[in-house]
Amino acid sequence: MPLDQYEEDDEKETGPAKRFFEFDCPVCNANNPYGDGFEVGDEVRCCYCGCEFSVRVTEEGKFKLKEI
Repeated sequence: MPLDQYEEDDEKETGPAKRFFEFDCPVCNANNPYGDGFEVGDEVRCCYCGCEFSVRVTEEGKFKLKEI
């Protein structure tokens, strides 16, 4: 295998956190626990107000919710 493939694998493992287990709704401020967790690219729904969000990540590795 070329050396580049090993370097790519290392970058994936050391990247920002991939799984999150709760979020505070930006609309109603309710805390929403997710037992199985969610990751960047998923869509989540607030269990209280029903708003849906897509999950994105900032440069610091924190997740950010964008309303759909």
